[in-house]
Amino acid sequence: MSRQGVAPGAGEPVLQLEGVEVRFPSPHGSFAVVDRLSLSVTRGEILGVVGESGCGKSMLARSIVGLVPPPGRTVGGAILFDGVDLVRLSPDERRRIRGDAIAVVPQEPMTSLNPTLRIGDQLTEVLRAHRPEMSRSQRRARALEVMEQVGIQFAGQRLAQYPHELSGGIRQRVMIAMALICGAVKLLIADEPTTALDVTIQAQILELFVRLQSEEQMTVILITHDLAVVAQTAHRVAVMYAGCIVELAPVLDLFDAPLHPYTRGLLETLPRRGASASKSHLATIAGAVPDLARPPAGCRFFNRCPHALAGICDAALPALEPVADERWVRCHRWRELPAVAAAAVGAAS
Repeated sequence: MSRQGVAPGAGEPVLQLEGVEVRFPSPHGSFAVVDRLSLSVTRGEILGVVGESGCGKSMLARSIVGLVPPPGRTVGGAILFDGVDLVRLSPDERRRIRGDAIAVVPQEPMTSLNPTLRIGDQLTEVLRAHRPEMSRSQRRARALEVMEQVGIQFAGQRLAQYPHELSGGIRQRVMIAMALICGAVKLLIADEPTTALDVTIQAQILELFVRLQSEEQMTVILITHDLAVVAQTAHRVAVMYAGCIVELAPVLDLFDAPLHPYTRGLLETLPRRGASASKSHLATIAGAVPDLARPPAGCRFFNRCPHALAGICDAALPALEPVADERWVRCHRWRELPAVAAAAVGAAS
């Protein structure tokens, strides 16, 4: 599978996040699960968003489409989609965009599909909401067309089936068809779309995303905890940790030369060809993502970082600073880390 697909249109953002902040109340006051996050996504780009569970990836996606679960709220910043600030729109105005120009593919289709409705009824329901001028026969024809587009065989038979009668891979393709059925999607947000699938079906779904991006010049935000998925699919990668982006880079640059200690830790957990299969040899990142209701002072990764220095790393939250074209990192010591790593190798030998 081609990792790059078709290169995105340079300098033409379809989505711009400017200081977006999503907060939830707690007994100790509100806390941010997405913390003043800024990001620009180019038209026709596949952006991978990676990080452990609890880092804020899914909440970032929900903020874009206006589905932050109560009592959480998007309380600050701007979310510009084709120049329109989605945060300022009314719920009805957002609803008209969601499912039409912006679509979401959820993590687990079995919890998103209605078990009591046939697949055809669920697909055409989207058209009844967004394309009321279409007749029943036109809606059915469009449903068949988009099911074939996403590689569902025997589409006419599938329309009459219920979700429990389909395999996990077919259910996920139905969710992708549902996201595309209006035919005007500019931004597709896929939230852990391959987590529940076996490796063979996972590869087919990723191939489908690359093909859609290539054929439609669709922008895709691919949210996952799996760096291997991103390596196969994305143009750029945003690494999230504790509500913040800690590294942003083109995918090949990130894998060849990760700058943030957290990114390095994630890459080190990937299985290596020829490595022992024993669990005792699998690399891990010690500790856990901090409680965002009571985040640590300074760098959010301080308590887990092997290179952290007291008085520096715990003094203030580092800024997300530019390193080179399209490369950003949030770390007080990123300039020193290659020398630190080299010194450690020398001491070990």
